[in-house]
Amino acid sequence: SETILSFDYMRVAIPLLIVAGVCDMFDGTVARMCKRTEVEKNFGIQLDSLADTVSFVVFPACMLVHMANYTIASMIIACFYVFAGIMRLGWFNVTTDTNKGFFQGLPVTLSAVIIPVVYVILEALKVSDSLFAIIMHVVFAIIGILFILNFRLNKPDTKAKIALGILAVAMIVLLFFI
Repeated sequence: SETILSFDYMRVAIPLLIVAGVCDMFDGTVARMCKRTEVEKNFGIQLDSLADTVSFVVFPACMLVHMANYTIASMIIACFYVFAGIMRLGWFNVTTDTNKGFFQGLPVTLSAVIIPVVYVILEALKVSDSLFAIIMHVVFAIIGILFILNFRLNKPDTKAKIALGILAVAMIVLLFFI
């Protein structure tokens, strides 16, 4: 029988989430280097949010349900996380022109940092399966709440992006050693 800390799936899922986060950090930079019409720019914003929904909302929610062995609690929290993430992205899409230097609420892409960091820490500490599940449920619930809370978070500058990239590589490397 599988345990909560399923080696086969989570050892692949966590690096994929990290890689999606790293790619997302630079997609806007690449898009701005291309000559585009206003319609193409607006289409790109919508397409980016759709990709973010899959990569940083639905995929992590599926990871939670898997990590917690498909419990009712994991499904409820995963649904809340998905609804909050979709609300966050919808809000971003209608306010993207007014919030140039900051995010309103926690960006969904930060799940690609928070979830792997918590996962690696819990793995390294060798917490019990039940405590692991409880902590991950709480983490996902908090992230979901932060998606929809009304607060400002400055957009990362180049140094912060580099630091996040280094953290991403470190998380992937650490997964091989724990």
